[in-house]
Amino acid sequence: MKKFIDILEEIEQTNGAIKAAKAREDELVESYMKQKAVENDLAVENDLTKASEKKKDLQITIKILKSNAKIALFNEVLPVALNILSKYAGKPYGEKTKEKINNEIEEKTNCRFYITSRYDSYSFDIYPMDGFGSEHNITCGAKYTDGGQKPLLIDNKIQIITFDEIELYYISREYVEDIPQRVEDIKAAYVEAVAKQEELKAACDRFNNLAVGDIGHIYSDKHIYTDMDI
Repeated sequence: MKKFIDILEEIEQTNGAIKAAKAREDELVESYMKQKAVENDLAVENDLTKASEKKKDLQITIKILKSNAKIALFNEVLPVALNILSKYAGKPYGEKTKEKINNEIEEKTNCRFYITSRYDSYSFDIYPMDGFGSEHNITCGAKYTDGGQKPLLIDNKIQIITFDEIELYYISREYVEDIPQRVEDIKAAYVEAVAKQEELKAACDRFNNLAVGDIGHIYSDKHIYTDMDI
């Protein structure tokens, strides 16, 4: 797993590549329109297709990189934060303690850290500093188990919890090592899904053409129940 700061550098480079790819695509569109009636029209069209595909690959890549960045941040910051929190076990999480803990964690990780209420439980919120932007903020908390969640606070007092008992919230927890391969797999899976949707639409059309009277129609963009609506 790469370090958070290194992934941010990749994100910056990829953003630059996306801008360049978009400029190249715009240039080819203009060239295509100018040469529409010329014999080498097909060559320009092929170049445009390749440029569009490259831009799409880069756009998927940057989404994966941003996900990876959050996972890397979680793995780098949380162990440090938990180690610092353990020194305050059993102490009330009042404003002074909150700021003291945050300052210690920020000094070691360059991230702000807070325990916040989340519905009927609590979560850890981690905010990278130095202008990284809110898009890299993460929220994590105790894993859900058959026995419920291990509390982070009891009567507002800090509890001991281990790294293995914590999980990221709201995003995938999978760190993608081979990004180019994942990009290809994502595109292939999308193509397959589109093809299956066309098959489903055709099957729905066949059913609807056979259905008469009050037999309900079915549609490819809606859930089809196991029991037919009759």
